[in-house]
Amino acid sequence: MKTKFYAVALASAMLLASCATQTPTYLEAFSPEESGLNLTKVTEESKGSIMCGSFGPTYSYVTYSTQIVGVHKPNDFKWYCYPFLAISPDGTKLAYVSRLNNQDNIMVRSTSAQGMATQRSFRNVNGGIAWGSNDRLYFADNNHPNYYISSMDANQGSIMSQHTNGNVNDCFPTLSSDGTILFFTRWQATYGPSVWALNLKDGSLSSCARGFCPGVIPGKNNEFYCVRNSTDGRSEIWHVNYVTGQETIVLSDKNRSFTNPSLSPDGKWLLVVGNSESQITKKQNTDIFVVRVDGTQLTQLTYHPAADMSPVWSKDGKAIFFISSRANKEQYYNIWRMNFAL
Repeated sequence: MKTKFYAVALASAMLLASCATQTPTYLEAFSPEESGLNLTKVTEESKGSIMCGSFGPTYSYVTYSTQIVGVHKPNDFKWYCYPFLAISPDGTKLAYVSRLNNQDNIMVRSTSAQGMATQRSFRNVNGGIAWGSNDRLYFADNNHPNYYISSMDANQGSIMSQHTNGNVNDCFPTLSSDGTILFFTRWQATYGPSVWALNLKDGSLSSCARGFCPGVIPGKNNEFYCVRNSTDGRSEIWHVNYVTGQETIVLSDKNRSFTNPSLSPDGKWLLVVGNSESQITKKQNTDIFVVRVDGTQLTQLTYHPAADMSPVWSKDGKAIFFISSRANKEQYYNIWRMNFAL
């Protein structure tokens, strides 16, 4: 079973283009429905080195991948929701994963379209990245028989701290707003994925709830948003208080899956990735949505037939950064910015 997990993790790190036939529509920067987003391309990666979650139809390891991907039936469209983009606490820098010399490492650059990127890690990084409130980068370290959560200073040095260990596989790290609780997903072949909490003050470790891809809620260390798969394989967004045991479904759709919940700075909106059918290609792809925290006013923001994934809020909540394979012939991934004015 461990071998099959690695196959899933490796596939999620691979840079995959859309399974749809390439057409000139992919060369457009935006679709007609996106005209008010003021889309801006932040990076120019000519060799396609920026990493993002892959997507496409059913893969051979479907039995295991259904535990950690969004699924849309009946055509079994799936994607891997590892967050490969993070923003600094002050909102001025972005961190992303880039493939360099056959390794996947963290790069840091300005949120503007100017300036060079700086390589921060020098080992294989997989399973998502997060920029903590303590100005450290958290990631899943892929240099062991298993995946462990580690961190390093976001701005200088190369000393790494390892936070988890054992015969387990840990991914999707994220830090509480006060910097005391490290949430992450622990994968165990027998039980599937579950969200865990590591208290960085006293070292205590708690199993919180089933699910994956936790999204923190500022000021509420006992609560988080996460993703769970329904009995028919669709991914849903849940709100969990793991101390009281209260669990509430926030977003579910019989025609879509949703992943990567991220709370807006004003606490009113959840940013998510979901699947939709392109009106241009008539094929499924990943797009970016927002929904009110009470589950109302689900709104699709992007409509491009390429892949739009790994969205993060700007510090003021007036913009969203995301990774997309739009606007280039090879469908390489780049970082884009769009306005948010709902």
